[in-house]
Formats: sequence, C-alpha cells, structure tokens
Amino acid sequence: MKRFALLGQPLGHSLSPALHKAIYRQLEIDDASYRTVELPQERLKSFFTGFKVGGFDGVNVTIPHKAAVIPLLDELDSKAEVINAVNCINRIGNKLIGHNTDMMGFAYSLEQQQVSIEGKEFAIIGAGGSAHAVAAVLAEGDANTISILNRTLENAEKLQKTIQQLNDQVVVNIVSEEELITRAKHLACVINTTSVGMTPDTQQSPVSSDVFNKKTLAFDLIYNPVKTNFMLGAEEKGATVINGLQMLVAQAVYSVEIWMGGNIVAHVDMNALVRDLEKSIK
Repeated sequence: MKRFALLGQPLGHSLSPALHKAIYRQLEIDDASYRTVELPQERLKSFFTGFKVGGFDGVNVTIPHKAAVIPLLDELDSKAEVINAVNCINRIGNKLIGHNTDMMGFAYSLEQQQVSIEGKEFAIIGAGGSAHAVAAVLAEGDANTISILNRTLENAEKLQKTIQQLNDQVVVNIVSEEELITRAKHLACVINTTSVGMTPDTQQSPVSSDVFNKKTLAFDLIYNPVKTNFMLGAEEKGATVINGLQMLVAQAVYSVEIWMGGNIVAHVDMNALVRDLEKSIK
C-alpha cells in the first residue's frame, strides 16, 4: 500500500483527501491511501525524519509550510528552486525531492480559460508561496506588466525579485490598492493568492471591486466557498470569474503523476473531478 498525505495547518476544510481518492478511483488504483497531517512548524523536522525512512511515499504541502520544508529536502526540481516554494514531495528510497505542481495547475487553468499571457498586464494579490508559483507562470509566459499588492513590503520585494530573475523584460510594480484601481482598465487578469475570503471568513475580500472591469478575468485561488466575495465583486463589474478548483485538481493530478510515474494527466477526467468537488462544497 502506497501512503500519501497533505501536510499543513490548518487543514479542517481541505478537499485534498476526497480529491485524491477520486483520482485513484478513476485510475483504478486500489493500493494507495491519502490523508491529512496537521502540523505546526516546530514539528516539521521530526515528521520528516519518519517520512525519509518510509513513513510516506509522498506528500503534498500547503500553507504555511511551502518554504519551511525546503531545508529538510535532499533535492529540488528547477521550478521549486526558482520560486522557493514546494507543494509536492516525492520519496525515492531515502531521498526526498521537492517539486512545485502549483505552477502546472495554474498554467493549466489559464489554458482552459483560453487566457494568453504574452504582452498582457496582470495583478497578483499576495506574495506567499502560491503567489510565487503564479508569478513564475506569468514571467515565463512573457507578461508585459505584473503589479503586486501585498501588506508586507519585504515579501512583495522578494516576489518582485523572483519575477525579474525569471524574465527581466517584465515590468514589475509594487502597488497600493488605490494605484491598482487606476490600472483597472488595463488589467487582463487579477489573481488572489491570499486566504482572505476563504471559509469560514467568507464575508471578506482582499480588494475593492473597483479593480475589475468587464474585460478582466478575476481568478481566486480559493475554492471554498465556490464563489468568494472577491469573485462576486468582480461579477458586479461584468468581469469573468474563476475559482481555484480547476487549479487544485490539476496540481493534484500532476502530483500523482510525479509519485506514480507515467502519463497520468492523459488518463484523468479533470472536469469530472471539478464537478464532484463543487457538489461536495455546496
């Protein structure tokens, strides 16, 4: 029996166990299990000691550990190394290898929405691990301009540096909400990478609806609730909206592909997985 898990804190509202079990069912894999492991940062080292000697075959990593796990790994793939964030760890023997499938999941979602990146202007709200994954996809896709809105200047500057290292042709601005509103008519997509508006605090939104217009895609990485206040505000302005379910599904499938090998993506019905998760949330 192969054993997999999601590592983070808190995990009470996570859909990952149900999602992974659904993926295994589609693939007719009956010798794999998946569960949550809720841990504070001070217990990571002891967890990884057991992980390395066979406690699990692989783990996903979520808030707040995507960067904290890196010193505990033996190797990083190129994407995880560049953005300094890991959301998938594969154990090969006693060797732990960190990957980032958030990037792949975000890119997949944009493709499904037929969003072209090259030459367009984007805004990222937040500057954590998910923001770095989003920014890397935009930088590699030759976005023209990326505006960063974040409470902490230091973290925004780290994100700015990451983008410029990946593509020094991208114009990167650290902005206030007021400054972002002045750019509203130019924005192809506004991406919320923060947890503001997530269950149970669903009445919040990280920004005013004035940052949107009818030509904007409002992409909220949150998937619970299915429609956040961020998305509702965007709809009021006529914007197209998408939540994080498609990205969640895609990054999970890519994780399974890393753990199991083979072309898993080609054999999974991603849309069916999204529909099933939507039902479980509602």
